[in-house]
Parts: sequence; structure tokens; C-alpha cells
Amino acid sequence: MMTRLAPSKLIAGGLALAALGAGPAFAAKDAVMAVYSTFTTLDPYDANDTLSQAATKSFYQGLFGFDKDMKLINVLAESYEASKDGLTYTIKLKKNVKFHDGTTFDAAAVKANFDRVTNPANKLKRYTLFNRVAKTEVVDANTVKVTLKEPFSPFINVLAHPSAVMISPAALQKYGKDIAFHPVGTGPFEFVEWKQPDHLKGKKFAGFWKTGYPKIDTITWKPVVDNNTRAAIMQTGEADFAFSIPFEQAAVLKGSAKVDLIASPSIIQRYLSMNTMVKPFNDPKVRQAINYAINKDALAKVLARCSRKPATRTASRPRCGPRTTTPPRRR
Repeated sequence: MMTRLAPSKLIAGGLALAALGAGPAFAAKDAVMAVYSTFTTLDPYDANDTLSQAATKSFYQGLFGFDKDMKLINVLAESYEASKDGLTYTIKLKKNVKFHDGTTFDAAAVKANFDRVTNPANKLKRYTLFNRVAKTEVVDANTVKVTLKEPFSPFINVLAHPSAVMISPAALQKYGKDIAFHPVGTGPFEFVEWKQPDHLKGKKFAGFWKTGYPKIDTITWKPVVDNNTRAAIMQTGEADFAFSIPFEQAAVLKGSAKVDLIASPSIIQRYLSMNTMVKPFNDPKVRQAINYAINKDALAKVLARCSRKPATRTASRPRCGPRTTTPPRRR
């Protein structure tokens, strides 16, 4: 659940937090986004949390993406062709696209990014998403060929993941591991500053390849950890957008003429991770015991203010209708 000031100030081309679609142009030149947590990194290939990857969508783009209906779309790629054996993907790239530092986006840039993430020595958190890639080759300036170790039909969907972005190869060489603090992509905003934990700021990228976007001059991501404070600053006008909104504040904000309250189902799941390679979690009975020990009815009521009881008590999450809870970290 999220809120935005009315009239809505949507940022076409820069938001990853909410699949709200493209909005009309507004007079506002600056946007403040109040979010529920601080950011862990600005390197999408090394981020495990949804919020960090959402914020970096301001600066980065991938070859592919998903629209608001979760349909695959081309972003920096024009098209792709898979070989009959499912091992090779030949991807045609958009032309005349520049990174924020003036570097040309081309096949060499794609290779640099994929070579980086597929190198286990770099120990990037998203390595397992790309470890099926055997090699990446430059066919020509606007064509790249990716060969897999084994057929994997969802591979293009993997390339639409928020982590699969294109980072300037010149910036990678310049900053090394510090690229996590100096994002340089092809996105609608270029990096201004990251003052932890206060705010993350970007400014409109004048060389953005998508004509007419973005519609605003600056975007500021401001972590506001306290739920009540995050809801309150929407009413005071200190923020243009807040994500997420606690359910206990929903009724108040819904009645405000200054705020639009938006609730939508999430594709993201909450779950408990256990390392099954170490004791005691290597024992299936221990994992089952933990599962059965969790009072799922109580958990659903506390987290989602869910009043509907599940039809049956099983190991799965109680059925509580459309999910409008705070989206958790994406894994």
C-alpha cells in the first residue's frame, strides 16, 4: 500500500517501487519519495533487497523488463533470437544510447556487465541468477551473443530482473567495488549524492534516450523508518510519495483530500530462509517443526489486519484475499 499527493505526481520512466504505469506530465519539478527503509547498496548485482533495487531503477536500465501486467518488454534490447537447442541467445541492442558519463551503450558494455557478474571471484550476491551463462560474445557493436551451459527457457525473464542492469564499463573500471556508491547507467536520472542514511538524490539526465522523459528535474529518496512518521509527512506535504503505508493509517489517509491512497496485490512473497547445509536446519523435521510452530492466523492478522480465516490449516499462508501488505524483500 502506498500513497501519493493528489494530483498524482507519477514519474514516467523512473519508478520501480510501484507498477503504476505511465502518468501524465505535471508541473512539479521535484519529487520526494519517502520509503520504509535505508538502502544497502546502489549496485543492483550485489543487492538482495527490493528497496535498493527499486531506487537504482532511477539510474539504471536493463535489456528487458516487465510492464505493469508482468508482460515482458524490450528496454535496451530491440529483439532477441534463441537457437533451436536453447543454448544461445542473440540479442539486438538499441542504438544511440549513452551512459551518464558519455560512454556509448553497446555490445561491449553488455559483455562487461555479464562477465563481471558471472565471475565467482567477484562474489556478487546475484551471481546465482547468472551462473548458467557460459560466455558472452560481441558479434558487432549492436549485437551480443550469450551462450548458456545448459538450456534454460526463462533466461530472458532473468534478464528482466531488477538486478540485470547495464552499468557503464568505464565507471566499472574507474570505481571498481566502489561502484556501489557511484551509479552510472542509462536511466532517466543521473546520480547526485547518497548521504547515508538521510537521502539518495538524482537529477534529470539530459541525454536520456527516451524523448520527453523524465518529467521532473530531481528525485530524492528519503528513508523514513517509522510508519507513523512516513504516513504523517504525506499530509504535511514533506513527501510526494510514501511506500509503504501501515494499515492502521490507511483509513486516515484515504479520507484526506490531499492524498491518493493506492492498494494493489503484490507478486512478492514473504518467507523464512534457512540454511539447509548447517545444523539443525539440515534436518527436515526441524524445518517442519518451525513451520508448524508459526501461528499463521495470528501472523496474518497482525501483518495484514486480515479478518478472514483460512479455509483449512495447512503449511501454506492463510488465504486472506488480495494482498495489500508491505511488499517484502525480493529474492
